[in-house]
Amino acid sequence: MTDIKLKNYKSGSRSDDDKTCSLELMKSKKLDHIPVISKSYINLRIQKKDRQVEKWIKEYIGKIKEKYSDHNWKSTPVFEGYVQLHDLYTEKKGIPSSSAGLIDFILGKGSVPKINTFVDIYNVVSSFTGISIGAHDIDKLEGTPKLDIIKQDMQFKMIGGGKDGVARKGEYGYIDEKGILCRMDIKQCDRTKVTEDTKQVLMIFQGQTYLGYNDLKTGARMLDKAISELLYG
Repeated sequence: MTDIKLKNYKSGSRSDDDKTCSLELMKSKKLDHIPVISKSYINLRIQKKDRQVEKWIKEYIGKIKEKYSDHNWKSTPVFEGYVQLHDLYTEKKGIPSSSAGLIDFILGKGSVPKINTFVDIYNVVSSFTGISIGAHDIDKLEGTPKLDIIKQDMQFKMIGGGKDGVARKGEYGYIDEKGILCRMDIKQCDRTKVTEDTKQVLMIFQGQTYLGYNDLKTGARMLDKAISELLYG
């Protein structure tokens, strides 16, 4: 099995010898109560689709359907925690997590939205665990990414069609020197999306009051295992 080098972003350096890439994800002290971990995957081989990945997804779709068979699943702390967190930072109340949206899609369509092998895999992990997970092409980032409070309204192209979105003043968001990477943990930008040409990815796992660091680490390990077996095997 290929050894995947996973690191929290630290130095902003790159080494061809150990095949790692590191870049620190900064976080405002005002947002220390939001649990976040970041990981990097490098030397990726991403395809439009793959038979092994499709088989793995199919197996997990069944598990996801079973796990969320109770129609009250959105009322559980895993999902209510995100709504409560969002309510603290934005005027529009009741905004669900990105993971809840994925689960709704799976329950309705019987699969994840088909993007590419990497995105499809982490969307399954997000759905199964309930964790909001984001992914950004490292080569498309400008400077050091950070989690901070938005100081003024910022427009950005949203992933999935590139429509205009707005991260509002007072909301929290993931940003780099060029602008918005993700409005809160719900809508990523189109600029740094992961494509079949992407070779290295910054992964962000974000929790809330009811999903702490241990839960995020469990989700990260699930993703590590899937990437190791399916994209590096």
